[in-house]
Amino acid sequence: MKWFLIFAGTVFGLYFWRRYRERQAELNSPLASHRLGHSHIGQIVVLERPLENGVGTVRLGNREWAVRGPNLPAGAKVRVTGVDGTVLLLDRVAA
Repeated sequence: MKWFLIFAGTVFGLYFWRRYRERQAELNSPLASHRLGHSHIGQIVVLERPLENGVGTVRLGNREWAVRGPNLPAGAKVRVTGVDGTVLLLDRVAA
């Protein structure tokens, strides 16, 4: 009975350790859902609404993103230069 308990404990331990490692690998993946903003770096966007006080929103794909950057009017071209959490960082594109 003692060997069975040791075997069962080892099997369960390995199973849960493997699941933990898989979840950690998924979270650290560059394609993880919480890192989707990184895929937009370098993309050029035309602002539909102005950036006021350095903040605003922009639509990329099927999602509305919060953005930060210099104060710009609607219609200005901007480039996504980085990501801060779920906020995209923008910079104006020289015309």
